[in-house]
Amino acid sequence: MAIVKMNKFTLLAFESQKYSLLEKLQNFENVEFAYLLDDEETSFNELKRNSESIEISEIEGELSKIKFGIDLLSEYSTKVGMIKSLKEGKKDVSYETLSEMVSKSNWRDIYAQLKEKENLINKNKSEISKLLSNIEELLPWANLDTPLLGLNSLKSSISFLGVIPQVFMESVRNELHESFQGYYAEVISENTREANLLMIFHKEEEELANALLKKYSFSKASLNYEGVPKEIIKGYKEKIDELKQSNNTVTGEIKNYAIHLEEFKMVYEYYENKLIRLKSMEKFLKSDKIIAMEGHYPSKSHDKFMEVLHHTLGEDYYIEFSEAEGDDAPTLLENNSVFSAFEPITAMYSIPRYKEIDPTPLFAPFYILFFGMMLSDAGYGILMLLATGFALSRFNLDKDMRKTVKMFLYLSVSTIVWGVLYGSYFGGAIKIPPVWMTPESDVGLLMLVSIAMGLIQIFVGLGIKAYILIRDGKPLAAFLDAGLWYFTLTGSIIWAVSALGSGESLNLSPQIVRVAGIITVISMILIILTHGRGEKSIGAKLGTGFYSLYGITGYVGDLVSYTRLAALGLATGFIGSAFNIMVGMLGKSIFAIIFAVIIFTFGHIFNLLINALGSYVHTSRLQYLEYFGKFYEGGGKAFEPLKFTSKYYNISKNNK
Repeated sequence: MAIVKMNKFTLLAFESQKYSLLEKLQNFENVEFAYLLDDEETSFNELKRNSESIEISEIEGELSKIKFGIDLLSEYSTKVGMIKSLKEGKKDVSYETLSEMVSKSNWRDIYAQLKEKENLINKNKSEISKLLSNIEELLPWANLDTPLLGLNSLKSSISFLGVIPQVFMESVRNELHESFQGYYAEVISENTREANLLMIFHKEEEELANALLKKYSFSKASLNYEGVPKEIIKGYKEKIDELKQSNNTVTGEIKNYAIHLEEFKMVYEYYENKLIRLKSMEKFLKSDKIIAMEGHYPSKSHDKFMEVLHHTLGEDYYIEFSEAEGDDAPTLLENNSVFSAFEPITAMYSIPRYKEIDPTPLFAPFYILFFGMMLSDAGYGILMLLATGFALSRFNLDKDMRKTVKMFLYLSVSTIVWGVLYGSYFGGAIKIPPVWMTPESDVGLLMLVSIAMGLIQIFVGLGIKAYILIRDGKPLAAFLDAGLWYFTLTGSIIWAVSALGSGESLNLSPQIVRVAGIITVISMILIILTHGRGEKSIGAKLGTGFYSLYGITGYVGDLVSYTRLAALGLATGFIGSAFNIMVGMLGKSIFAIIFAVIIFTFGHIFNLLINALGSYVHTSRLQYLEYFGKFYEGGGKAFEPLKFTSKYYNISKNNK
């Protein structure tokens, strides 16, 4: 249960062997390459940066085509249900199988055919959109029974086709009647806002007609169509039907290609993993014949690493080893089955530096304890236990998802225990006496227990800080920076308990209280005098010391934060009880019973989900702010070895 020890290596090999070497190392999945420097201060200043940009660009282009095929075929393939998908999980396939399949696949021809069909569909859709737009433009003129272009070929007359606001129509009619001897005006269609008109005048009255139309905001319609509008619309609709039928036919043809979906996914995995290898080469340096690389691997895998090199390169390589050191070394966490489930919580905050302590096993017990205390309902815990147990036993989950589900499995056990202690089963729906106490009746005791648990975790955090300082050869700093806070906080608590009149109930004698007060004062003075020891001037030393002592208010705030353990536990019980009260008020008719079952089921599921989320968030907050702040910094770089990706398949390693 620690950070895995790493070795650092520098390897020189023949440039012609790099492809086969990287393929073997990707299968090994335990080597992370570092970006090798090529400046004048290194021994590689005569080598140049290895670049595979052309081949990378080509493969990225291939992947773009493959992704197109996957996306298109996925639309037309048979959908697998979520439950079935979780049960089946990702299929296992070896990289050798992928390579062999790709060499035989004609996926490029299939892609070209699919692309052609998609282009045809898009072309048809674009044409349909254009025709619909034309129909929309022609619909107001559908009642016009004369060819549109014929209106422009009148010899002695001039026609106007356009729109006038409805509010002007009466005025237009009156002025037409008064001002023109011979004219023709027809309302083709109209609505409450506007009227679509056809008007014909003698050519000698064109100027007068234009003035009239301009006066009443006439908007000319530009309809460059041949034929009668109704017939044009009919033809367009028939064309749209033809295009839709064409698309249906092409869609049916694409569905026949769905059998190639898995083939495309396998091709994708092959090229994606090849791309990863090529991109890793950009960290290398090379000459015409030599390739130089540097990186890290777990020390425990040394023999296997050397076996891979010897099997791939024979004796034609040079390698140097050293023990990894410094914060540049990557961090790989290694914990047992229980604690490893909580590694995502650590990663969500920050990966520890290589030489730092792994906080996962140090916070996981508190996390389990606190989560259960916040959710604190045995009924909810049993539901979580059954759900997570079913998922782990029946679903083929990937590694990260399995960790998360296992974490909630362990949290469900804690929830059951606290529920039994509180006597809480679905918010009191099941009446079983508590083993310890009833939270809503013993709020004061619950708050004290919450603060006590917080104090324990804070003291453990200070103890870890002291251990780290002693480990690093700083025992005096351990006493000054952690030990003095133990004395200060302990003495302050004893004095505060006595001042509040609770000393007698705890059998605290006046002598103990007096000694505690003296120790507290001495510890505070030492904090003021020593916590600024890194400063140069006396004023700065004292100022830093006083500021450090002021940090006692932070400890008080931390202890208050732990009252959320009680608050969220009470909230879970109160919300659950509220749903139970609602159910009890519904009566005993058949409809009331059905409604009661619905309210009970969905109400308690809602309460479980919302308070499980709250417990997860607030438990994480207590670890990150109140606990980690005592001893943990983070800021490390996770170990990310060259390995196979598994987007669609689990690529199994070849152990030969």
